[in-house]
Amino acid sequence: MSSMKVQSLTTSLFLAVTTLAQNTKVCPANGGGVCYQVNIPARTANGGDGDIFFQISGPSSMQWVALGTGRRMIGANMFVLYTSANNDNVTLSPRLATAYAEPRFNQQAQVTLLDGSGISDGMMTANVRCSNCQSWSGGTLNVKSSSSDWVWAARTGASINSDSQSADIERHSMRGSLTFDLTRASGGDTLNPFIETQPTQSSANMASSPTGAASSPTASADESISGSESNDESFQILARVIEAHGVVLGLAFVVLFPLGALLMRVLSFRGLVWVHAGTQVLTYSLAIAGLGMGVWIANETSQLNEAHPILGIVIIALLLAQPALGLIHHFQFVKRRTPTNWGRTHVWYGRGLIILGVINGGLGLQLADNTEGGKIAYGVVAGVMFCVYLVIVALFMSRKRRAAQESNDVKREAGSG
Repeated sequence: MSSMKVQSLTTSLFLAVTTLAQNTKVCPANGGGVCYQVNIPARTANGGDGDIFFQISGPSSMQWVALGTGRRMIGANMFVLYTSANNDNVTLSPRLATAYAEPRFNQQAQVTLLDGSGISDGMMTANVRCSNCQSWSGGTLNVKSSSSDWVWAARTGASINSDSQSADIERHSMRGSLTFDLTRASGGDTLNPFIETQPTQSSANMASSPTGAASSPTASADESISGSESNDESFQILARVIEAHGVVLGLAFVVLFPLGALLMRVLSFRGLVWVHAGTQVLTYSLAIAGLGMGVWIANETSQLNEAHPILGIVIIALLLAQPALGLIHHFQFVKRRTPTNWGRTHVWYGRGLIILGVINGGLGLQLADNTEGGKIAYGVVAGVMFCVYLVIVALFMSRKRRAAQESNDVKREAGSG
């Protein structure tokens, strides 16, 4: 296996970098004992396609340890290691992280556990050959890249103890980003580079020196710090934008749009129509801001082809017609003092778009694999608002019918007199 240059999390991070022939072993100081190695065989490096090797190791007392290719978890090609059912071997689970949530089992991955994998001296290890890691649904891996983005993560806690590759895993308790110089990680042509030689360690705050027969590259601490810190910051930014996107659009479609519509049913004063228009335009501005965040998120996570962002774009675009429908109705009503077809269209068109927006919010929670509590809370608030809306509209229509009936009765009495 070839050596490589690795970059890990936080400016104060200290790495142990190990060089063996053409292997570089990286153990993030905040990783609780987890370590990673990666190798691009000479035949793969020369051809640009083929097998790659990597090793994942960590204390067997950990719940799981993972390594993935990609700039961040979302869209990454992940490989999760945990203890097997009998707790004396390991399970390797290839997964795809398609959302800001638990990665799902990837049946398309072509991976093989090699000799040396298992549990020994309190450490679980997976020596892995991957035959199709150059491309996956979320991205690609350029084996000739001098700055290849990878991610790592781990979870402390009770062992999973499962032979299932789709076992549920809890959210990571530690994670980071790595940047490998794969041009310096290529070489060798063995069937299992991890059992051929033993690594020696050197501190990452100085250049590492080769100790094996083959020459080995170096990894500097400065490079390690800067590479992963920016990636981790972008991970946090993405998480905050996802949260803001959900809050803004949830508030707009579940609360503000319905309340703005109800103003015309429960209040009556001069200029009410402009208060109604102002609240709805303000809410629409919030929805546009939420759409902008959503498009950015979908672009960052390669999810623009999903139903949620597509439907969201369509709904916000269709809402553009609402102000025009309302204004046309208003001006005709002022002249005729009678309900218009434009008004009826404005009302039912708006109701339909609000319902679509609420449904799309549920699709968004599903796409993000939100917690059950979050989904339930959204459903409860939406359900309560729906019931309140129906009750108020029903009362308004009932009052309107009674007023019309009373008006007709007065006219009949006046006519008979």
